[in-house]
Amino acid sequence: MPIRGLRSHPVEGVKAAKKRLPKLPRAPEADDLQEQSSIYLRERNKAMRLKRMREEMLLAKERGGLIERRLVERQLAYFLIAIRQKLMGLPARLYSRLGEERFPKEAAQVAERVVHDALGDLARLPECAEPNWLERLEEEEG
Repeated sequence: MPIRGLRSHPVEGVKAAKKRLPKLPRAPEADDLQEQSSIYLRERNKAMRLKRMREEMLLAKERGGLIERRLVERQLAYFLIAIRQKLMGLPARLYSRLGEERFPKEAAQVAERVVHDALGDLARLPECAEPNWLERLEEEEG
């Protein structure tokens, strides 16, 4: 057997011997130990946080503290419709209750624009919400 064959598979010809697996390329690593440690700690903390959140969710489910998403969305929609109706009627109610002298028509129109702006902000709420608001809230509390 040629020497080259022995180097590539030194156990060829030996009964019940397993071939060696080829070495996998090493994962790119940080150059210094400090950076490796910080990478490890970030990954470990992320995994621990996910595990803690999962355990809290399972515990809340067992206690009956979780509400179905569909139910929450329906309740929120009902609540927002009621708020919208009350806000839309606010300028007219103020105008009729306070009268022209204490709440002029121009003030009612300004109030109506403010209400429409507020409702526009509520309509854009999903796009305006910060994606990591929960993490930021936990950092502020902790």
